[in-house]
Amino acid sequence: MQHKNTKAYCNHAVRVVTCLVLLLLGFGSTVSDTHAVDEENCLFCHRYRGLSYINSEGDFRLLYVTEDLYLNSPHGNLKCSDCHANIEKFPHETVAKVDCLSICHMDEPSSGLPFSHRNVGDFLAQSVHSAVEKDGTLKEHQEDYPDCITCHQDPLYRPLAFLKTDMPGLEKKTIQRCSICHEEEAFMSKFFSHFTSRMQKLRKPLEVIEMCGSCHGDTAMMERHGLPNLLKSYMETFHGKALAFGDERSAECTDCHVLPGQSIHEIRSMHDPESASHEDNIYKTCSDIDCHPESEMNLAGYKAHVLLTAKKNPLEFYVCCFFVVLTLGSFIPLMTFTVLDMARNIFPNAAFFKKRNK
Repeated sequence: MQHKNTKAYCNHAVRVVTCLVLLLLGFGSTVSDTHAVDEENCLFCHRYRGLSYINSEGDFRLLYVTEDLYLNSPHGNLKCSDCHANIEKFPHETVAKVDCLSICHMDEPSSGLPFSHRNVGDFLAQSVHSAVEKDGTLKEHQEDYPDCITCHQDPLYRPLAFLKTDMPGLEKKTIQRCSICHEEEAFMSKFFSHFTSRMQKLRKPLEVIEMCGSCHGDTAMMERHGLPNLLKSYMETFHGKALAFGDERSAECTDCHVLPGQSIHEIRSMHDPESASHEDNIYKTCSDIDCHPESEMNLAGYKAHVLLTAKKNPLEFYVCCFFVVLTLGSFIPLMTFTVLDMARNIFPNAAFFKKRNK
């Protein structure tokens, strides 16, 4: 008990000394123009790149906030306390995990009701990524299931340069027309960035693959849930190869696992009749206007994640083996004859070739 108290005292002392040092440093530096957004002056400490600590589990935690990146993110107009609601002391002591489903400070503009992400939580509860079964029991391996920050790192708004084609009205001079009614330039710029960003995917396709692959490409994690390495099998498909060569039009994870009009948080198991990847729905998913229009039911037999094993996919496995043997059986002899012929032309006087010619 004495050891724990000593450790707690030391940790508290370190926090106090760190904050005092930051305060002293702060008096000799210029504070950037953040008074309007940073009303609580949190950036007085959190703007320093070295602000960090190691928690009781031994994990490194960086507390530095990049001001300009934060301001250009979807949450850039929120105060820190809007999410970190339990912080009352300085220096901070125990900081509770942010609840992304709490009621936000603002009203939803289309309905006038208090804004919340609770509907997103409802969608997630119905998905295969939920850590709770439908009967309320907890699933095994709770640590493997994602939470909000697993996929959402408060990304920046995507600039217009990422749009594949020119879209009428989506250009910077549109803000000039907004200024006729809306006087606040910061509001116009924020709304315009939000609108144009939501008109396209928030992430580039390769970023989506990387995000999903952080779990679905982890072989050990997938084995715990009875699944193969889905990232590996995807990258072996035409879609994966096209994406690897930079084709942003190729289908990535969310294109195939979310039906048109469905929430991206509602990804269901392939065995669920309401799933986009269910055998009865695959052709509907593929017939999305951006992919394969007018595709028919016979497309439902397509296998996107083929694990080449004799047990799970024997036909594909043995066909693959046949072509490997056929390729090697043709390529190796051909290359052997080619190399010998080149050597004879380069070294015509070599003893080996003279003897063979006789």
